[in-house]
Amino acid sequence: MKLSLNWLREYLPALNRSTDEIVEALTFTGVEVEGVEVRGSGINQVVVAEIQSFAPHPNADRLSVCRVNDGSQFPRQIVCGAKNFKSGDKVPLALPGAVLPDGTKIKVGKLRGVESEGMLCSPKELGFSEEADGLMILDRDTKVGLPIGDLFPPDTVLDLEITPDRPD
Repeated sequence: MKLSLNWLREYLPALNRSTDEIVEALTFTGVEVEGVEVRGSGINQVVVAEIQSFAPHPNADRLSVCRVNDGSQFPRQIVCGAKNFKSGDKVPLALPGAVLPDGTKIKVGKLRGVESEGMLCSPKELGFSEEADGLMILDRDTKVGLPIGDLFPPDTVLDLEITPDRPD
């Protein structure tokens, strides 16, 4: 079972212990902690962007060229391989200079001859999920330009092994 310490602290605001102390206390009660995972840390220069328009890439069948608003003065052009979005969707945009949790460094570059000024992100690329099944689509009322770290603060997730009561 996965247990978010942010979630736990919502229900137990007086829980002001370190992760190690919480793991030790759980272990003492008989709950085996199989793993500790930090999620969402180090997500800098990733903001909410709105997809304004998109068109097929002129030189690649599986890519789209998107025009996005990230709250800056001018729209950005992003080349994207995902297909699960439409105009008006709000998505995470990694800006040039961002370093994603897996170590990917984002820079302005050309993909099949078309300039891309960043990267639209999936939950996996942001370290929120193990699966990459398209872009992370955010609520439509999410403010454009808001740092993703404000929406999803870093969290520590404990992987707990819950052993059932056994008669032996």
